[in-house]
Amino acid sequence: MLSSVNPYGMGNIYPQKPISSTKEAESKSIAQSTQESQELPNLSKEALEIRKFSDGIKGANEMIGAMQIADITLNALSTQAQNAKADDLNALDSTAKAAQFKNESLFGKELTLNLAGESVSLSLPLPSQMDKEKSLVENFSQKHDEISEKMTKISSLIEKASLPLGSTTQNYDFENFDSNSFKNLFR
Repeated sequence: MLSSVNPYGMGNIYPQKPISSTKEAESKSIAQSTQESQELPNLSKEALEIRKFSDGIKGANEMIGAMQIADITLNALSTQAQNAKADDLNALDSTAKAAQFKNESLFGKELTLNLAGESVSLSLPLPSQMDKEKSLVENFSQKHDEISEKMTKISSLIEKASLPLGSTTQNYDFENFDSNSFKNLFR
């Protein structure tokens, strides 16, 4: 799991144990909100939401950066696997381990992002840990497709998180725009 230093001290960057009941989940949520309010007593609820949004977008940007590096590495691994006479997994693993983001190796881990109430995760196994029933090139291609899919998901989550609080989206018919009605709004 990639995480960054949280400059506001909010939230928990360490993996959490699963909560066994909804009462425990509610009490934990209340305790976390109380803790955040105590840590930042001079900030309004709106300011806290803005900071949470900012941290979420920062995490999304980091996740996208890490996935782009992983995707470039997968292309290099695919080329390396095609040019190799025999599947030299040690050389491929070394190449994969060299791919780093913020001084952390990307492969052999799972990247996780929580944004807009949803979670996106991407498993990046080392070449030696990939599905043995498929060729390495097929595995790399499948992982490339998965990265593209996850980037699209993150994009939609950023859009969802960017919507104003409590707003309802409306569909506007821009093709049948009535300028007279628009002018009457300002009278």
